[in-house]
Amino acid sequence: MLKLYKKEGDTLRYWEAWVHEGVLTVHQGVVGQVGEEHPQPVPADEDPDMAIAEAAGPLVDQGYDEPEPDAMHVLIVQYAVQGKGSGHDVEKRVAVEELLTDALGWTGNGEVEGGEMKEQRLRVHCLVMDPDAGVRTIVEALDSEDLLEGASILRVVGDEEPKAVWPPATE
Repeated sequence: MLKLYKKEGDTLRYWEAWVHEGVLTVHQGVVGQVGEEHPQPVPADEDPDMAIAEAAGPLVDQGYDEPEPDAMHVLIVQYAVQGKGSGHDVEKRVAVEELLTDALGWTGNGEVEGGEMKEQRLRVHCLVMDPDAGVRTIVEALDSEDLLEGASILRVVGDEEPKAVWPPATE
């Protein structure tokens, strides 16, 4: 899979492509929004990586590029658990990881890095291009599957301790 991004004013656009079972899929749009998908067959004798590179060529000419490693932002979805968690908590973590992998992927905003169970908490770590859009996508996805209750979203900036960014603080 190849992911490219381009900033146009205040808008961040994404373009990504992958080959699966002989089909090149191009998916593009505005980060934080479900984009358009364009599948096309790849000849059996063509190298999938070459098909992706050929499709990406015009986008690179338009200024799309792979993100710098420090362009990604860390968001953590966290739930409180009893002790080190139960089997049910592990199942919940896996369900949240799968849900957010799809939600962040189809909105071009990032990916799930993994999850962990620690004393008193379950965490799912996400890398996103746009943290505000990432929070919106995560909240919508969790709400759609009745997984929002008890969740909080933290943002990690540099070496600082994670700071809560959702739910909004009440004054």
